[in-house]
Amino acid sequence: MARTPITKQEFDANFALAAGFGNSNPIEFTSRIFDFEAIIEPCHRDLKFHDCEFNNNVKIESGFNIITVTNNLDQQHEIFDDTNTNIFDINIEFNTCSFNSNTQFDNLIFNGKFRIHNCTLEKVSFNNTSFNNLADFWSTTFKQKTIFYKTDFNKTSVFSMSTFEENVLFTYALFGDKAIFARTKLKKGIDLSQTIISGNLQLFDLQFNFKDYEAVYVGKDDETYRNYIDSDAIIPLENKVHTYQVLKKAFNDIGNYSDAILMRREEKKSLKELVKHKLKDKNQDVNKGDKWILNLNRWSNHHLSDFRNGIWFTLGVAIVFSVLTLVFTGAYLDNICFSDCEFNPNRLMNGIKFFINFLNPARKLDYLDDLKPAFGGISYIFDFLGRIAVGYGFYQTVQAFRKYK
Repeated sequence: MARTPITKQEFDANFALAAGFGNSNPIEFTSRIFDFEAIIEPCHRDLKFHDCEFNNNVKIESGFNIITVTNNLDQQHEIFDDTNTNIFDINIEFNTCSFNSNTQFDNLIFNGKFRIHNCTLEKVSFNNTSFNNLADFWSTTFKQKTIFYKTDFNKTSVFSMSTFEENVLFTYALFGDKAIFARTKLKKGIDLSQTIISGNLQLFDLQFNFKDYEAVYVGKDDETYRNYIDSDAIIPLENKVHTYQVLKKAFNDIGNYSDAILMRREEKKSLKELVKHKLKDKNQDVNKGDKWILNLNRWSNHHLSDFRNGIWFTLGVAIVFSVLTLVFTGAYLDNICFSDCEFNPNRLMNGIKFFINFLNPARKLDYLDDLKPAFGGISYIFDFLGRIAVGYGFYQTVQAFRKYK
C-alpha cells in the first residue's frame, strides 16, 4: 500500500477530547507520511502505527492525566485531571515505520506494552524512561549512536534481530527481568559496564564486529569519562573490558561455553590494550608483568579459544629448550661438525629420540648424565625450564578444548 501524507489537523483530530469518550478501539495510522512534528500525549486508547514514515521529529511527552470517576448512578466516566502526567497506561506499537529525524521517549513511564517492530530509527533517546511492561524492539535498526540513559526495563525487554549501526550504551540502565538479545547485530560497540542486571541476559548468536568495536583510553579524568558515557556515546576502554566480562558471564550462565571463551578472548585483548596505555600513563599504577602474562596466554592458546596455538606453542618451546639443553653437553660438542659433514642416520634418530623424550615433562634426569653436561651443568637449567614450558603448553592446549565441553 502506497504511503499518503497526513496533515497535522487530521492527526490531532484523533486525539481530540470528543474522539476519545465511548470508544475503546485503538487509534490507528496506516501507510501515512508525517511531514510535521508529531507530538503524542497520554490518552486512554491504544496507539498503532503501521507502515508510516516520520520525516520530522516524533515526541511523546507529558499531558493531562486521565482518571475514572463514579457518579451516584454507579456509572463510570473518564475525565481529564488538570495535573500533568508522564504515565502511559496504553499499549503503543510501531510496525514497519521509518523515523527519519529525532525521536524522543524521555522522562516517560510506560505501563502498557511498548513495541517497535521492524522499524528504522535515525536518532532516538531514552532518558529516564521506565518500561513497566514488555519493551520490544524486534528487528529494528538504530542508525546513530544510542544511549539508554537511566532506562528501567522492569519487565521483559527484547532486542532480537535488532541492528545497532553505531555505539549503543546502557548507561545506568536497569534490566529487572529477562533481556533477550537473539541474533542482535552490533556493528560498532556496546557498553554494559554501567548496567544494573538484577534479571538475566538471554544471549543467542550475538553478532559482533570486533574490529570496529572502538574504545578510547580515559585514565583518571572523571570529567572526560562522564562526558563520554553520558552524552557523546563514546565507550571508554575500561568499560569495553568490563562489558566483555558481563557478556562472558551471561554466556556461561546459559551454558554457551564456546561464546563465553570468545568473550574471554576479546576481554584479554582489550585488557592488554588497557595495560599498554596505563604503562604509558605516569598517573596510573599498574603491574608491568600483566602485559607479559597476557601475551603468554595469547601465544599459548589465544586466551583459551584455539587449541592449535597450544600445539604450536608446545612444539616451539620444546625445540628451543631441547636445543639449548643439548648444545651445552659434552656429547654434542665432541660430535659437532663444521665442514665436510656427512649424513649420519644414527645421529638423526638419536636426535629424534632426544626430542620426543624432551616432550615428556616427567622424564628421568639421568639421561643428561650420559650426555656429559658441560659449562658447569648449565644444561640442567635449560632442562628444568623446558619441563616447565612444555608442561605449561600441554596444560594450555587442554584448556583450549574446554570451549567444546
